[in-house]
Amino acid sequence: MLSRAKIFLFSTLLLALFLLVGLPVLAQTDELAVTASQTSLGNSDLTSVIGNIIKVFLGLLGIIFLIIFIYSGFLWMTAGGDDKQVARAKKMLINAVVGLVIILFAYGITAFIINALLDATGADNDDGGNGSVTIPAFSGSLGAGAVQDHYPWRDQTDVARNTNINVTFRNQMLIESLIEGYDDSGTPLDVSDDIQATAIKTDNIKIYASANGESEALTNVDVYFTDDLRTFVFNPVEYLGSATEDVSYTVFLENDLEDVNGQKIFTGSYSGGYEWSFITGVNLDLDPPAIVSVTPVAGGAYAKNITVQVTFDEPMDPTTVSGIRLSDSGFTNLQVLGVTLVPTAGTYTISNGYKSVTFQSDVNCGTNSCGETIYCLPGGQAINTTVKAATVGATPPQAQAFPYDGVVDMAANSLDGNDDGVAGDNYTWEFTTTDEIYLLGSSIEAISPDIAAENVALDQDVTMIFSDILLSSSVTSDNITLTNTEVTSGESHEQWYRFDVNSLTLDGLEVTDDTMLPVKSFVTIPHGVLLESIDGKTYVYGINVSQGVRNQYQNCYLPAQGPDAVGGLCGVTENVPYCCNGQAQATACALF
Repeated sequence: MLSRAKIFLFSTLLLALFLLVGLPVLAQTDELAVTASQTSLGNSDLTSVIGNIIKVFLGLLGIIFLIIFIYSGFLWMTAGGDDKQVARAKKMLINAVVGLVIILFAYGITAFIINALLDATGADNDDGGNGSVTIPAFSGSLGAGAVQDHYPWRDQTDVARNTNINVTFRNQMLIESLIEGYDDSGTPLDVSDDIQATAIKTDNIKIYASANGESEALTNVDVYFTDDLRTFVFNPVEYLGSATEDVSYTVFLENDLEDVNGQKIFTGSYSGGYEWSFITGVNLDLDPPAIVSVTPVAGGAYAKNITVQVTFDEPMDPTTVSGIRLSDSGFTNLQVLGVTLVPTAGTYTISNGYKSVTFQSDVNCGTNSCGETIYCLPGGQAINTTVKAATVGATPPQAQAFPYDGVVDMAANSLDGNDDGVAGDNYTWEFTTTDEIYLLGSSIEAISPDIAAENVALDQDVTMIFSDILLSSSVTSDNITLTNTEVTSGESHEQWYRFDVNSLTLDGLEVTDDTMLPVKSFVTIPHGVLLESIDGKTYVYGINVSQGVRNQYQNCYLPAQGPDAVGGLCGVTENVPYCCNGQAQATACALF
């Protein structure tokens, strides 16, 4: 029979073998594996390289100790009463167990340190998840944080190689934190006295082929920005990608970016920055943009607090379709003219994934339903509106070099105003205004998913149909939020979201050209994947539409009329103005 000592050491051997076999599983599922999984030929950084080296080193040590266990067990079992051989075997087993304990402690300490490094440096590639779902790290700032929109969109494929890259921030930005060598002369809001430059600041903005890693970020990139200092255009001097194969690109916005007040824009849960990827195809974009719809429509008569909106069939270069028009100078690529034929002063704002531009005059003419200032066009007049095409260069439909003298798309193709396939012609239409002011707001006619819906597809978009045309520039994360919570813990997870706004006809058809009459707005909210309610966790998601959402007459979404849970209306009034999960109440909604 085996002695107690042999039984103990044999049991220790089995336990050690179990731990050694289990060690690679831990390395694949715990923090160290997250670090090690970062390492690849094309996407490496210091923390991921360290993680991979440690993983290999621990694996080799495990193999060595496994050999020692097997050998010492063999010596003991074949000792045949030789006390010296038994003592030698015991000593080897004890030393091996001690070494194994040291390895396990080293693994735990290393995992802790590497995880801390990942949190500090932003090298992690996901933010957890459940089931088959992975939440990309550094994604939550889109919508919930400092980033309002960007182009190309997240995970977009077949992106033209000659496209620009755009980012719109929630706040006005410090130009110096995005452009190398730019000097605002101490007046970040006044660009008239600036020492200008256009080179990308690669310390803060990294654009690179995903397979190559940050170390090969593009440096030959020109940067331009809109008058409101919120949207920045990154124009690679050389074409992206390849003419023979698709190429994945990553854009990383570092956490040192600052707003005009010198404050870092990535804070709190989003302090690591923002990152997204897209894939370029093999082709160039040589199709000129066209106009899908305009409001007010040609020939119509409208209250004078109407806003002018133009929607294109593709994203447009924001520096060419947005700007500020003063009474005698300023932005000229779009013009709203009254009977004086002098361009109306006001602001042109890009929105809707860079596909829509909204004009709001600067003439104060009263207050809307929530007590905020509204602005009017000249009343009782014929209003002529022109969208000016950029002058076409030597290689149509490409416009002449920047700065463009008219509107162009993301690939610098000039406008095809009459939609005949040939770039370079303007788009003009006329409508009339009355002296009246319209003060009714919108209501929501339909939503998806339904109130309290269950088993919702994890990638299902959120949609809403509004009763009239919305002011596209008000459909932003400032006014519509997507939030989530886990019911038991109350914790939320990182989740990006953005907005698309399309127009519908009275029959519910999507407006696809300017011969169709737009009467309603259809809002879609693409978002990061939802988490599945499994393993005792229940994830609930909510949408809050605030009064900041305006219709084309600048009236607030107030009272918040919308559908109830059984197909009726919420029944809100001015005294009971909140619609919460289909029920009217006098106090603000509290999600979850």
